[in-house]
This record gives sequence, structure tokens and C-alpha cells, in this order.
Amino acid sequence: MKRIIISILIMLFGASIWYLFIKKYDYEITFMANMAPIGAYHQVKNITANADKLVNETLNFSDIDLKQEVIFANEKVFLDWKFKSVNDTITKIKVGIVSKDHSVKNRVQVITGSSSLIKLIKDDLIKFRKELRRYSDTFKIIIDGKTEIPPMDVLLVSSEIQRNRKAQEMMSQNSYLYPKLKEGKVEKKGYPFVKIEQWDINKDILQMNFGFPIVHKDSLPIDSIIQYKRINAQKALKATYYGNYIKSDEAWFALFEYARLNGIVVEQKPLEIFYNNPMQDGNELQWKAEIFLPIKIEE
Repeated sequence: MKRIIISILIMLFGASIWYLFIKKYDYEITFMANMAPIGAYHQVKNITANADKLVNETLNFSDIDLKQEVIFANEKVFLDWKFKSVNDTITKIKVGIVSKDHSVKNRVQVITGSSSLIKLIKDDLIKFRKELRRYSDTFKIIIDGKTEIPPMDVLLVSSEIQRNRKAQEMMSQNSYLYPKLKEGKVEKKGYPFVKIEQWDINKDILQMNFGFPIVHKDSLPIDSIIQYKRINAQKALKATYYGNYIKSDEAWFALFEYARLNGIVVEQKPLEIFYNNPMQDGNELQWKAEIFLPIKIEE
């Protein structure tokens, strides 16, 4: 009996040493988000933009990690965000919490249930989770699988912008391009599109083309801004997106994750085709876009 008691005491002592001095986090919170990992990552950065300091971040399609230093109740706290996919449109978010100056004290209070710091952070993260849920309820993504980008003759305008300004840039370029098509009596042969030529994922900068498919003719309104181009057919992954076009890149993220989970090598050059006129249809969940992600051709 005495040996059993001693063994239990040793185990408890070892567990206490591990928890108080070795364990990575004071506390860890886990919740789900109805979006792909990169989408969830960007929402964390947007919603928690008031964080005092960005300590470190890793952003690629297989490893997404965000570390922040924030102030809660006049105390410096490290938040370590990790994003792991459950599937292409659901992400498990884990937040590791560490008090910078009072970690041991905070861990003791966690054990006794008296940590006001952890309660404050939990309440804040519950609010954040609700904001994420409200955001993800504003769009719907259906992964359609493998298909082919349709061939098109197009007139387009190129620009380089931050990704979060894509929709504004579309409207700006449309106000220049569309009147030129009418003046030149160019017949459209489809819906407006955005083609991403390059995406710097870390700086979040796009080189994008906005334009219209057309019926080709000898005389086209080409100038220093408007270009003619032929888009060739190419194998691709496809998703159908419903929602405000400001958020249509959420479908990119879902397709990138689908490709990663299924071992499909793709190009970071999404093509979006938009079927609704936002100026004429007020029901955003009825706005439809088809998103294509080119499959890389093996050489």
C-alpha cells in the first residue's frame, strides 16, 4: 500500500513539474471554422488586426501558423494560432495561450479554475468564433472536381493589387473596358472574368487580368491599357461559388486545399467567371461564380 501511495505521489509530482514548467502552453482552445485553412488564417489576421505585435508567421499550403503578442488585462500574452484542415472547407483552429511574465502563476490558477486571464481570453475567442461563423454563412462553395477551362478570345485590362482590393479593381477596370467594347462594337461571348497571372501568397499581392470573352474580329479597341489575348483550354479543378464577389477568393482557398489533400499539383493562377450583375441583384447568396484552378501539366 505504501509503495502504491509513493508511486502515485511521484506520478503527481512529475505531472505537476511537466504542466508547470515544461508544457508548451498555459492553456489551449480548439474550435472549427467553415472555411479552408488559408481563409481562416486571413480572417484571424483581419479580425485580430489590433494585436499589439505579430511575432512570427508561416504561410504555405501545408503549414499555416500565426503567433501574436497581445495585451489582456494589462498582461502580455502570446497567442499561437494553428490551422489544420478537416476537409477542403472545414478547418480546425487551435490557439495556444502563454502568459509572458506570469506563466507558472497562471497555470496554477488554471488548475484551480481561478484564472481570470484565461476566462477573459476564452470570452474573446468565443466572440471571434461567432464572427467567423457569421462571415462563413455569407457564402457557399461547392467543389465540382476535375474539368477543363473553356477556350476564349478575350479583351482584358491588367493590374497589380492587394488581394483584398480585387473586387474594387474589377469595378474600376469595368468602368473603362465596358464602354470601349460598346464603342468598338465588339460582341461579347460570355461573362466577365478575372484571371490571376501571379499571386505572391506572403505579400498577398496579385497580378490580375479583368476582361470579357469576345467574338474575335479584325478591328479591336486595343490601346495602351486594353489587350487582346487567347486563353487556351486547360485541365483544371472547378468550384462553384455563391455569395458576394468580394469573398470569391474563399473558393480559391478551398480548391487549393482540395488539391493538396488529393495530391493534385496545381498552378496558383485561379480563373473566376462571374454570372451576376451585383448592381441588379441584391440577394448576394444568389450571385454565382465559377472558379477554375489550372492543373499543372507534367513536363
